[in-house]
Formats: sequence, C-alpha cells, structure tokens
Amino acid sequence: MIQLITRSRLALILAFLGVLWGQNAQAGGPPNPQAQADSLRRRAAAAPADTGRAQTLNELGFALARLGQYAEARAALRQAQHLSERLRFASGQVRALTGLGLSYQNEGKFPAARVVLDSAVALGQRPGAQRGLGTALLNRARLCNAQDDYACALASVQAARQFFAKNGDWARTAQALNGLGSIYVNRGDYPRALAALFEALRLARQHHDAQTEVNSLGNIGNVYLKQEEYALALRTYHQLLPRLDSVPDQRVRPIVYQNMATAMTHLHHPDTEAYFRKSLAGFEALHEPADVGQVLGSYAHFLRDAGRRPEAIRAYTRALALLRAADDNNAAADVLNGLAQTYQQSGQPAPAATAAREALALASRIHDVADVQSAAARLASLAKAGGDYRQALAYTEQAQAARDSLFSQAKAEQIGRLQGDFQLSQERERRQALARTSTAQAETLRLRQRQLWGLAAGLTAAALGALALGWLAWQLRRRNQLVEKQRAELTELNATKDRLFSIIGHDLRAPLHSLHTFVELLSGPPLPPERLRQYTRHLTQTLDQTLVLLENLLGWAAMQLRGASPARAEALSLAAAVEDAASLLAPTAEAAGLTLRTTLGGDEWVQADPAAVRLVLRNLLSNALKFTPQGGQITVDAEYRPGTWQLAVADTGLGLPTSTPRQLLAAEGLPRRAAQGAPGAGLGLVLSRDYVRRSHGELEVASPGPGQGTTFYLLLPATEAPASPQLREQSPGPAVAAKAG
Repeated sequence: MIQLITRSRLALILAFLGVLWGQNAQAGGPPNPQAQADSLRRRAAAAPADTGRAQTLNELGFALARLGQYAEARAALRQAQHLSERLRFASGQVRALTGLGLSYQNEGKFPAARVVLDSAVALGQRPGAQRGLGTALLNRARLCNAQDDYACALASVQAARQFFAKNGDWARTAQALNGLGSIYVNRGDYPRALAALFEALRLARQHHDAQTEVNSLGNIGNVYLKQEEYALALRTYHQLLPRLDSVPDQRVRPIVYQNMATAMTHLHHPDTEAYFRKSLAGFEALHEPADVGQVLGSYAHFLRDAGRRPEAIRAYTRALALLRAADDNNAAADVLNGLAQTYQQSGQPAPAATAAREALALASRIHDVADVQSAAARLASLAKAGGDYRQALAYTEQAQAARDSLFSQAKAEQIGRLQGDFQLSQERERRQALARTSTAQAETLRLRQRQLWGLAAGLTAAALGALALGWLAWQLRRRNQLVEKQRAELTELNATKDRLFSIIGHDLRAPLHSLHTFVELLSGPPLPPERLRQYTRHLTQTLDQTLVLLENLLGWAAMQLRGASPARAEALSLAAAVEDAASLLAPTAEAAGLTLRTTLGGDEWVQADPAAVRLVLRNLLSNALKFTPQGGQITVDAEYRPGTWQLAVADTGLGLPTSTPRQLLAAEGLPRRAAQGAPGAGLGLVLSRDYVRRSHGELEVASPGPGQGTTFYLLLPATEAPASPQLREQSPGPAVAAKAG
C-alpha cells in the first residue's frame, strides 16, 4: 500500500509494502480483526501442544498487533516461540521472533526490535529454518531504514531479494525491490530508487500481479513528487487510477487522490480542489480521522495560497484537532505553521504568534528541522513587527541554524543523486564495454583452453606425485597426533594417580587414627554416656566418609581398568536419578539441619551411563552437605539448553577460597576446603569429572567467594523420553522442597 503523505509539501516518505504486518497486501485484511483474534484465541486454547498450536499462536500475535494490542500480541508470540523451541520447530521460532520485532518497532522501541529481528535472521539462516528468512530480512531492512542505518538496510534488503529470487518467489522479489527503492530514497539516491521500482513494476506486469503493480506505480509517483517532477508524478498517478479497482484495499484510492492534488497544486491545475475533496470524502467514508486531518492540512495550505484565508483557518483548526487526537506530531507541527502564516497574512499577530510558538515547541521536541526553521522565522518576523528586536534576533539565529541544517541535508541528497547518476552511467558504460569485447574474450578463452590442454599431461604426473607425497605426510601427521594424544592422556593419568595417592595418604589415614583412638578410649576407664555418644557420632561420620572414599576409589579403579571403552549410555530420567540420590542423603541432611530442595519437573531425559550419573549426583550432593553449615540450603534444578540438559547443584555453604567465575572443573579438582567435621578428599569430584566426560558431558563450577556458596553444573546430552511406558514411569512428577531436620 502506498505510504500516506504526512506533510503537504515535500516531506514524503517511501514505505515498505507487502507482507510487513500479517500479509496486509492480501484482500485488504480480515473484515473483522477483533472477531478473527477471538477465533484464533479459542483455537489456540483448545489445540494440543504441537506445531499447529505454535502456528495458531503466531497468527494470534499478528492479529492482536494489527489491533494495536502490542503487549497481548507479544505474550502470544512468546508462547509460540517457547513452544516452537521445545518442539524444535525452527520456522515457527523465526516467525514468532519476526512478529516480536515488528511489535516493538510499531511501538517505537527500536533497540528491542533490532535485537529480536537480528535473532530471527540468525536463526533463519540455519538449515531447516529458512522458510521465514526472507521476511525476517525484509523487516530488518525496514527497521534499519527507519533508523537511518543505510549499510544494514541495504545489506538486509539485498539478501532478501536474492533469497526470494533464488526460491522463485517473484512476488516477494518485487516487494524487496520496492523496499530497495525506499532505502535509496531515504538516502537521496533517486536514480537508483527509480531503477529498482521500475524493475519491480516490470516483474508485476510480467506476472499479472495487480497489487504489486499498484504498489510500484504509487511509489514511482512518490519519487517523482519527492524530486519535484510534478508533471511526471501526475502522469504516473493517472496511469495508476484505472488499476485501483483491482486492489481490495480501499485506503489506496484516497491516498492517490491526495498525492495527485499535491502535484496539481504546484502545477496550478484547475482540478486541484476537486481531488482534495475526493480524498477527504474517501477517508471520511473509511472512518480514518488521522488521514482526514492530514488531507485537511494539505487542503488548508491550498486555500491559504489561493487567498481564501477564513476557509483556510477553519480547515487548519479542524485538521489540528484531528491530528492531536491521533498524536500525529509531524503533521500537527506543519498545520500549526500554516495556521500561523494565515493569521499573520490576515493581520492577526497575536494568534499568529501563539500558533508559531506552539509549532516551534512541538517541532523542537520531535526534531523536525523544517518546521523549526519555519516557526522560528515566523516568530522573528512577528517580534520585529512588534518592536521586540532582541527577541527577533534570538528567533532569527534559531531559524538560521535550522536553515543551515536543512541546507546540509539538501546538499547530501544532491550528492546522493549525483552519485546515483554517475554510478548508473558507469554501469551502462561497463555493459557496453563488455558487449564490445565479448568476441575478443571468447577467442582468448579458446586459445587459453588449447594451452591448458597442452599443460594437462605434464600437470597430471606432477599431481600424482604430489598426491603421493601428501598421503605420506598425512599418515605421518596422523601418527604424530596419535602419539601426542597418548602422551597427553598418560600425563593426565599420572597426575591423577599422584593425586590419588596423596588423597589416600591423607584422608584414609585420618579415619584409621580416629578408630584407633576410639578403641584405646574404650579399653580405658568407662566414659560418661554423653561423651560416649559424642565419640560414637564422630566415629560413625568418619566411617561413612571412609566408605564413600573407598567407593570412589573402587569406581576410579574400575574406570581405569575399562580404559577407553565407551560408556554404557542409555535414556535416563534426571528427575529419577536426583530423587534416588536425595532420598539416600536425606538422613544426612536431616542430621546436619540442612534443607535439601529439588525442582525438577520430570521431563528431563539425558543420554548417559545411569550408574555413572547416580555416582556423580551422590558425590555432588555429599560435597554440598559437607561444606554447608547448619541451617543452610542445597538446591537442585535443571534448565534445558539446545541439545543439552544443565543440572545445577547449588549450596549456601563455605564457597571457594577466591571468587571463581563459572568454568570447567580442572583435572586436579578443587583446592582443599575446611569442612565441618572432616577435611575434603576431592577424589569424588575428580572421579565425577572423568565419568561425566566419558558420557560426553561436562562438569563446571562457580562460586562468588568465601562464605557465599558454590554451584556445580552437570551438562549432559539431551534425548527424547522413551516410548516404553515402563521407562517413562521412572520419571517422577515435579519435585517439591523438603525441609530436613
């Protein structure tokens, strides 16, 4: 659809057309958008959580956005995005992100819109998600054009054009060409803009697409109007009028009438007023008060220039009321300037100054330099006529600054037009030069082909020798890499062995000394009952830790015996494994006065060795219990990342000696920490790291610092829930927090 002229003079904006908001080019949109939104809302509520529901939610978001209900639209689009992500429905994600970006853009939230549309383009470039890439690119180009980011806009629209052309979508290709014309106009490069728009017009006529033909003709007329080529603009609009009956969008005709009236004003055409009235009647019939206000402003300019000032003042007043109600500040500033000029011409300086001051304030707020210059010049003239020369000088300086800025903009546009003309002439000359030299190039090519055939035999022998040498070099590199890999593995194994012996020497000796001391106490004089119970609890705790240490030692030894054999991976419910480990350690947590809380929902399935995962979970929970003081809390939750489940075990305990950002757990584990009751062995973490890596996962750690707790992250490959009901029953429902002690 042709963009409405928001100011009657030359402030014309060429808009992107076509599928920018929910296929606006098709059949004029739904007859009742609210009814369509209500129907889609009911369908979405009743649909199962599949790709069909994601598509319905996307359509609901676009329908709500057409109604201006942006917050509700974004809520529906985010639901569609999350559902599509969970279903791995990439094209649904791209469409949802595109809708979110357009919603933000229509509300003027350009930075948020840019982030979301960049994400849509990045996702759309992945295999299997390219269905919506072209539309995402086109909409990002529209946003960049609105932000005057020429490089981004041009790159995006060119990529969209190539994408549509490659897929044989000529209708979208024509829309991309219309967008390309908009970018060139925004830059002041009118020759290239017309070249792109005429190419879009050629495609539309070739494929008998009335809507795209109307779009292209209207935009060509707008470019001529922007160039002040009023006769060419009027001729183009006359070509457009007979084709409007084939376009279902009723807003196009009054827009064309207004553009024709604007061109006729500059040509002093006798039918100017008739076309203004036709445009007003069309918008009033469509109940479009904002558009009526804009056309009234242009009509009032015409009446003022025709010397019909009372009628002009009435038209300006009515237009200003409509534009203020529609919050159209650009058009309102232009109308206020026109009203001020009319009052001044009528010999009414007081209302003229009031209107000019309001125009200056409004134009300054919205950074409309042209209206700032006009209002400041008007106020300077009024102040000078009233004898206030100091105020007149201040307004004159403000008007001169705005005039300088307008002059710079005009020069930039002129340079852009000259650059466009020069580049187009260069392209024509280059094509002609290529045509003149094509025969010579063909002959040169044939000569080079004969020379290449002569060299082919010699090069073949050299290539075979090079291949043989390359194969030998590859074999040598491969063996060197294998030796280096084995050396690195041996070095790491030796380091682990040394640490293991250190742990055994330190942590296995301590509990044995405790046991020996307790036996000596028992052989001596009888102990008080309270003291005996205290020693017994301490001994029990020491023996439990010794058993855990021995279990880890046996696990490590078994893993070393298995060597490089692959882990026994199968589908495993993380919720079930966490529940088993939590149940096993609940008595320990209760005795220590700690809260052990899990938040897994039951749909967290991974591909890993079940025995290894359960051992890792017991080690992580035991480690958290050991280093958390009484009254603390240990929390276990899970978060899905693409292709991976991340399980986090967080405690509120002693933390690490220094602030540690999230990182992979090193081969040597963590530095020793003084736990409550016993020192930490560290073997459990080393063994857990090895087990996790054998299951193609990772173990990471993070801590804000001493006394602020520690979080371990277990990352394992995600998998689908098994089809077997017996296996699905292993996954419990959502876990609840339990207070121990």
